[in-house]
Amino acid sequence: SPALSGTMEVKTISDHIDKIAKEKTDAPAFLPNLNRQTSEQIVKKWAFTGHIMPEYKKFHKQIIVTDEWMIHTRLRRLMDDLGAHFSDDEEQKKKYSNKTYFEKCLKKLICKAFRCEEKDATRKTDPVSGSGVYSTLCSLFEKMKWRRPLLTLATELYSEHGGADSILASFGTVIYLARNCITAKRIAFNFILASAHRATMEAKTNGGDKEKAKGAAKGDAKKNGKDMTFEEAKEALYEMIEVYLDQHKENALKSSMLEPMKFLYSKQGQTHNMNSNDVHGYNYPAAILLSCLHVQLPLIPFMGDTWASQGFLDCWDTTGDTKKLWELFRKPENFGKSFTGMRKELDKLKFSKYPRSGDFKIVGKCESPKFIANIAVNEDSKYDSLRKHVGENYIAKFAYFFTKSFFLKKCFEVLNQEAIPEYMGFPVVFQRIFEEYKKGKTEIEDEKVIEWLYDEYFIEIQIDRVWELFTYIGITKDFSQVRAPKDVPLGDDIKSWIKASDLDEKLAEVFDEQGYDDLEWMLTKAKEDDMMDMKKFCKLSDDDFEKMVDILDDWKLKFQEKKKSGKK
Repeated sequence: SPALSGTMEVKTISDHIDKIAKEKTDAPAFLPNLNRQTSEQIVKKWAFTGHIMPEYKKFHKQIIVTDEWMIHTRLRRLMDDLGAHFSDDEEQKKKYSNKTYFEKCLKKLICKAFRCEEKDATRKTDPVSGSGVYSTLCSLFEKMKWRRPLLTLATELYSEHGGADSILASFGTVIYLARNCITAKRIAFNFILASAHRATMEAKTNGGDKEKAKGAAKGDAKKNGKDMTFEEAKEALYEMIEVYLDQHKENALKSSMLEPMKFLYSKQGQTHNMNSNDVHGYNYPAAILLSCLHVQLPLIPFMGDTWASQGFLDCWDTTGDTKKLWELFRKPENFGKSFTGMRKELDKLKFSKYPRSGDFKIVGKCESPKFIANIAVNEDSKYDSLRKHVGENYIAKFAYFFTKSFFLKKCFEVLNQEAIPEYMGFPVVFQRIFEEYKKGKTEIEDEKVIEWLYDEYFIEIQIDRVWELFTYIGITKDFSQVRAPKDVPLGDDIKSWIKASDLDEKLAEVFDEQGYDDLEWMLTKAKEDDMMDMKKFCKLSDDDFEKMVDILDDWKLKFQEKKKSGKK
């Protein structure tokens, strides 16, 4: 009904983040009654369980983004916003669950897209596939079960606020997905929800309803940052961070798991499995990240996907150049990149043994994603080896892309480039936040945030200052939550540095032989060239070097604090 969409209440992203913080519990993630729960119930329980098992704690601590933001996704927010219409109104829920009402909304949507009369709506076909739009989407409605009210509401909103050409173009993607398996159908549902929500918000913004429109603050930011309140600037930045984080999570999943799997499938000529990776194989790592780290990816995993094993390969249980494979995918320039764009370097790698599709180390043939994800948080000693494998390979590699040294620089630079419409206005918004942050801080003399963040030549960005601002507005954890030196005493013993970096203590002998035995020199005087020389002479791998530099950067802050307080 027009009245419903006209009064659509949209909460701010801050509201959603606060809600996540309140709903988190410290209950164990393992679910003994797993098979009695729906996929949606499992997703919600794992997302809001704050307990982290010992095997995964050190990797969780490396992630600099707050737990709330690692749980938050745009899709989950859209579902919460739309679902709010039915939370206290059973009559509305019953109405929007009715197939007849859905068909009425669908016909209206088709009429708008094809610019036709209602009597012709049921005969229209998708220009791309030639499939009937009406019949395909009615079939989708039947399969959605508890999602039916949301699908009907999204269809109604899209028909009211979406542009005809935009709706017609979206049919190509939706119809293709809706004609495939249940996992693909869920993706089609997500796509319709996102399209409807975006169209509704654009209509509200253009209509001048700035108080309720989420895009209003960002629109003001593009015009004049000085007229913005701090809360408006914060919400505008949150909108940008929401879009960026969804993409960063997807890219991290690609580089740590999905693309290495596709490459190994291609090496074996298993094209069908490789093509199933994005739709079905996605559900295994997505479920594992949710149960072990409580990280929600942009696409909500289908926990009961019985076809998931067709697209999953235990890519980090190969015999051969596995370490070199990771070194290629972890490079910043390859972040989120398809393996096909790295084919020249990848084809040089040699492998003598490949795991079978659907097999997972220790467990053997995989069952549904919820089964593997639940075993990964089972404290039973017979699963010790599995938890170690999951932690050191899958969890560690995903977490690497959210460490301070990797995440902050990439996040700031991508946003500051304003490369897509969603990031427009970032410099103005960030300047307003900086102005609020520096109030009362006499040691900050710079007027512009860009001057404060970069060195005097505007070449090197000072990551710690980006961290300060991001932590100030609640996007990143503060120092004490990110692998703080309290775990290992901060002293002049080089072994403490190596131990904190989770490396073999025998490395201390190598450092001693090469003359790198003064930790205080590392903390106060060593420059980038010095560190690169150290890496070369001590023959450190890229991975080990990154770990040590990450710890050292954290310790520099702690060292400065102790120096100011007069402590040794």
